[in-house]
Amino acid sequence: MLKKSLLIATLALSLGAFLYLQPLFFAKGAAPRIIDRLPDADFIGKMNLLDFINESNGLLYFYKTPFRDLTSADYILGQGKTYGLNLQKPIFIFGNKNGEWGAIIQLNNPEKTKQGIEKLKQNLAVKDSTKNKIILYYIPKLKIYLHYSANYLLIYSGNKVNNVIARVNNAKYKGISKLWKGFLTNTTFQNEHLVIYSKWKELNKYGVDYAMLAHDSDSTDFNIKYYFHKQTNFPFSNKKAGLSFSGQESPIRSIELHLNAEKFREAKNDPLKNLLIEKGKRLSFPTVSFLEAWDGVLSFVEGGKQKVSERIIVSEMDEDFNVTQVEKYRMVDVPGYSLLFNTNDKGPAFINSLLQKGIMRSEGNQYRVLFSPLLNMKRKDNYYFFYSGINAPKTIENIQNQLLWPINETNYFFKIDTINQKDISGSFKIPANNIIKKIFSVKF
Repeated sequence: MLKKSLLIATLALSLGAFLYLQPLFFAKGAAPRIIDRLPDADFIGKMNLLDFINESNGLLYFYKTPFRDLTSADYILGQGKTYGLNLQKPIFIFGNKNGEWGAIIQLNNPEKTKQGIEKLKQNLAVKDSTKNKIILYYIPKLKIYLHYSANYLLIYSGNKVNNVIARVNNAKYKGISKLWKGFLTNTTFQNEHLVIYSKWKELNKYGVDYAMLAHDSDSTDFNIKYYFHKQTNFPFSNKKAGLSFSGQESPIRSIELHLNAEKFREAKNDPLKNLLIEKGKRLSFPTVSFLEAWDGVLSFVEGGKQKVSERIIVSEMDEDFNVTQVEKYRMVDVPGYSLLFNTNDKGPAFINSLLQKGIMRSEGNQYRVLFSPLLNMKRKDNYYFFYSGINAPKTIENIQNQLLWPINETNYFFKIDTINQKDISGSFKIPANNIIKKIFSVKF
């Protein structure tokens, strides 16, 4: 009887434990988060759309863009709510070097999103490619796919839609990729409204482990902050002092470099150094000789005009009406060119290599460098000066590292702010005018 009682008690306890623990054994896995669904790409990022719009709104008004009243954060937020989009959450973006790109937006109400797509069909041809309960639409004119589920909307343009949807739709809880986890846990630019992160393999050619970009705009320009990280130390650092030209107004192009070049000069197989040498070979420029001689300071300014004395021969008649040739001089304007750099004791050898290769040619007491006008050359201490005017331009002490260079009639301004052992940061500025014109010239 005791054995039967113990058996019944054991079975009862087992049944009770089974019923109590059943939810743990048979519960469905937790739903994947948005970050678990994100596909890897050459470039990934996130955008806080409403904050980004507020930051950029002044620029749109400055250039008097059409429909700028419809680009306010309040209006965009209202439209998002109308179509079920949660625009108060970050939008995640991704893209590859081949032009493929996509974005994932969180949803509050997929039914409203469906209504939005139906409304879209009234203005654009939309192909329904839904299959096996996976909702998919394609807009041929825009070459864009739309896929949505209970809590997300995928916008995608590219040739790998099946692979992307498989990643997004079949994600597992805590299945975030290593690439996205590395980005989202990185504290650089954590307070910016648009941030791009890249571990693109092409960056490795320059010794860069990963790169980051962040948007920052004012009323006239797009300002992009950048950050590069290396696994090994950079072979150069900021120089604490050096010369540069002063008083140059509105240059066409300019370069300012003030770097400690000793480690860079001695570096073996440095990717950036090898790249400069390879580029120099295409122009027959003696890059190796330059790097061996250069002591880290370079200042170049092109723009404006400088006065020079030009020798001319004129015909004049004397009192007896005899025509004679007379040598005279007159002041004329020439394009403004100014260049200075400092060297170690190998400076003269570098100058000789320029002359031997024909990159620099002497004409009397002056020189031409490639297609420059005639330049005067002066050496003072460990600096070489080249300038197209009569007198060398004034110089000041400077520590900046920056570049102003026009590309396709647009001036790009690039600046290095800090160089640490394994990272480098700065910014570059792009005038917004041409970009805005292209954006608002697109016809749908």
